[in-house]
Amino acid sequence: MRTALRVPVVLMAVAIGAAGAVSCSRSTPEKTAASERPTAAAPKAAATPSGTPAESPAETPAETPTVTPATDLPKHAVAGKDRPSIGAGVTMAAGYTGKDFLSRLAKDWKLNLGKPVKQEMPNGKMRTYIHGRGGTGSGTGTTVSAGFADHTNLSSLLCGTGTDKSGALDFLAACTELDVAGIDHAKASSWLKQAKRETDSLYKERAAETKNKKEYVVSGVFTSGPVVMVLHRTYETYSLRILGHAAA
Repeated sequence: MRTALRVPVVLMAVAIGAAGAVSCSRSTPEKTAASERPTAAAPKAAATPSGTPAESPAETPAETPTVTPATDLPKHAVAGKDRPSIGAGVTMAAGYTGKDFLSRLAKDWKLNLGKPVKQEMPNGKMRTYIHGRGGTGSGTGTTVSAGFADHTNLSSLLCGTGTDKSGALDFLAACTELDVAGIDHAKASSWLKQAKRETDSLYKERAAETKNKKEYVVSGVFTSGPVVMVLHRTYETYSLRILGHAAA
């Protein structure tokens, strides 16, 4: 008699306030210059969302990942139902905690970062998160959630902001400037602008077709060094997910 396989659940909430940044299942002031930021050592090897993102996203167990091959990852925006399966984020680089980066991001965008908390994922594994929310001025309406698969080294980053918020693109761009070795920040910036244009366009197209203002679309996937990036767009929210490389 065969044991039934367990299938992990889905991802992240539109109201991202206390959500954890994580994996994608099938299927977002002043900036410190990237050149001024310290760089962590690159990893030796590069070790989601469904329907509407859920507050406690699911992860694919590391021992049995089901991911879309890198060559098959979409390059352009797709409807939520067609989102790729990227897998769970893994450590971006040995020894890279992201502490300095998170501190700068919080300072620049007036984010209030909470203390590390451990959360149990749908697969039963524990992951540590640091959640932050904008407090005043330019930070209001922005959220961040950093995930640590091994409780120490950064494995995922989720940044959220309102679609009608002034400076939304600047905030998301600041999140792509992780100071981990191997990320091409110029290409990441260019990709983000394209991803925003395409998701906005597809969202309007689908909303007009379905008459549903709560449509959900996903950008093409960007891979750079030790991470993959993907932008999600719902009615009022952009969610940028940056994961330790998990694509095959």
